[in-house]
Amino acid sequence: MLVPVSALAEAVQLKFATIEPPTTPVSQMFQQWIDEVNTASNGALEIELFPGGALGRDPRAQLELVQNGVTDIAFGFPFLTPNKFPNDLVTTLPLVIRNASEGTYAHWKLYEREMLSGWDDVVPLLLCTPAPTNVMSVEDVPTIASLEGLRGSATNPLAQDILKALGAVPVSGFNFATAAEAMSRGQLDFDLVGFTPASIFKQSEVAISALEIPLGASPCAVFMNREAYDGLPEEARAVLDAHRGLHFGQMWAETVERVEAAKREEFAATEGKSVYTPSEADLAKAEEVTGPLVQAWIEANADGSALVEALKAEVQTFRETGWK
Repeated sequence: MLVPVSALAEAVQLKFATIEPPTTPVSQMFQQWIDEVNTASNGALEIELFPGGALGRDPRAQLELVQNGVTDIAFGFPFLTPNKFPNDLVTTLPLVIRNASEGTYAHWKLYEREMLSGWDDVVPLLLCTPAPTNVMSVEDVPTIASLEGLRGSATNPLAQDILKALGAVPVSGFNFATAAEAMSRGQLDFDLVGFTPASIFKQSEVAISALEIPLGASPCAVFMNREAYDGLPEEARAVLDAHRGLHFGQMWAETVERVEAAKREEFAATEGKSVYTPSEADLAKAEEVTGPLVQAWIEANADGSALVEALKAEVQTFRETGWK
């Protein structure tokens, strides 16, 4: 139960940065969470949201903004700094996570199990994933076979290997914020992206088809500067702790899934665009060709086997019990 604490003499002011535009449902959800925390703190905390990249627009720089004290809190992307957060990338393994709720629940539970490294100088308030990525393409891609020879954006080595296994040509140097322009210019044929970010960053405008195959879910996070967190008055930190983790995660996942469903329907209803669901044969092919990649990831990571087993176990727990 989330209970307001007694009023403190002076509010601690905290900045919360996000590149999400202010009108998006995710930004609105962040504001809802901020309002909850501020109210529950009874004047101890005063968190202010800075959306739209007001404190820094580069997705890759959000962690650095927190580390350098430009902002106290930021919505960021551990998959863009894989050397710092190598174990978080377990969520990107293909054909494990089916939706944002499963990925978000499991991501936080891995942190609770103390299986994630790199969290020494920042404190996670939220660990989550969006919906698993789709293949969103400027070409018609009704099956896995149709990816043969197409150029796809790959932001990390695992994504590169997955695309190679599926017969595509991985291209590095682009991310979800720059892929749409590359697709429009003929530098990419497709991006691995969900319907929601594709609507924000314009992949859905240039793409004509989407193949729904869960090729992994990118780890996302709301980071907080550790010095700022440790420096909070005890009562204020207790309020923040009561609202972080799965409470924040459920707010995130319910928002993401509602919007993802709406954006999928919008894309599918647009003239000239198609959404394809893979057949059982296609899914079996995907499992066959990506299985060795999962095994290679396990062998390349010191805790690989334990991480994959834990991820699958937490996903299964969520399927059985939900947010309990």
